[in-house]
Amino acid sequence: MKSQECRSIGKWISVLYRQSQIYMNNELRPYGLNSSEYVYLINLAQYEGVNQKYLSDMLIIDDALTTRVMKSLERKGYLIRKKSLEDKRSYNVSLTEKGKEIQPIIMEKLHYWTEILSKGLNEGEINYIIEKLQLMSKNALLITKGEKMEGT
Repeated sequence: MKSQECRSIGKWISVLYRQSQIYMNNELRPYGLNSSEYVYLINLAQYEGVNQKYLSDMLIIDDALTTRVMKSLERKGYLIRKKSLEDKRSYNVSLTEKGKEIQPIIMEKLHYWTEILSKGLNEGEINYIIEKLQLMSKNALLITKGEKMEGT
C-alpha cells in the first residue's frame, strides 16, 4: 500500500502547491502580500483595466474569492477598482504605481522558485513536465465542470 500512496500524482502536486504557498508567503510578507494575492498582480500586468469577472475566469478562481482578494489589494494600494461602464454590477481593475513596482519583485521570486523546483532537470524534462501538467489540468477541469473526457 505504501508504494501505491507514493505514486499518487495528486499527493505530489498538493505537496508542491503547499510548499509554493509557504515560500511565496515568506517572500512576500515584507510587502504585505500573500500567496493568494500575487497571482492576480502578475496577471494584471498584462491587462490594463480588465474586468474582474474576466480575470477570475481566466485564472479559474471562484468569483467570491476574487472579489475578496481585489478588495484586499485595493486597500493595500496595489490596484484600483472602478465600476464597469458596460455592467454596473461588475468592476474593472488596474494596477497602481505600487502594483506595477511590485511586478519585478514577484517575478524574481517566482523565477527563483522555478529554479529550485527544476534543479537536476534538463530543459527537455522541464518542458515535458509542463506539458503533462497542462494536460492533467485540462483533464481535471473537464471533470469538475461535468464534461466527459474522450475515451472514458
